[in-house]
Amino acid sequence: MNILRILKVADLFTAANLGCGVFSIFAASNAQFDIAATAIFLALVLDVLDGKVAKFMHQANAFGKQLDSLADLISFGVAPAAFFYSLRDPGIGTVLILILFTVCGMLRLARYNISEGEGFEGVPITVNGLIFPLLYLVYIFVPESLVIWPAVFATMSVLMVSSLKLKRIF
Repeated sequence: MNILRILKVADLFTAANLGCGVFSIFAASNAQFDIAATAIFLALVLDVLDGKVAKFMHQANAFGKQLDSLADLISFGVAPAAFFYSLRDPGIGTVLILILFTVCGMLRLARYNISEGEGFEGVPITVNGLIFPLLYLVYIFVPESLVIWPAVFATMSVLMVSSLKLKRIF
């Protein structure tokens, strides 16, 4: 199967989403936290756009759904965890929470990929594309707020794999 034949315009937005996630990881590892947080948020914007473009151009397909989930795991699972890891030197307990967060994001996306119903079961991983840039903004003005991040990661881990039924808003 020729990849170039099955790639659609919407998939370019998905690739850009992934690029932002990877760039965020690189920026965070170089202590460029403003850039890292902005890249995570930009990945969210691109994720919303890829779905809109796919629907508008009638390009929604199983290949695009898989690409989207792979990109989302990096941009909204790995990147926020790497961002926090770089922002603070966490202990082993927090590192385990960050690993759990990433694993729960993967499980959430896998469940979504095999679901056939409308809406969502569990909080979508993409919500992290808003939560962690906003938490970083709070951190800029209130550095002590960094202590709540592990609790937010743990809470989002549980919410992503929960059976909570949510309607699609985008």
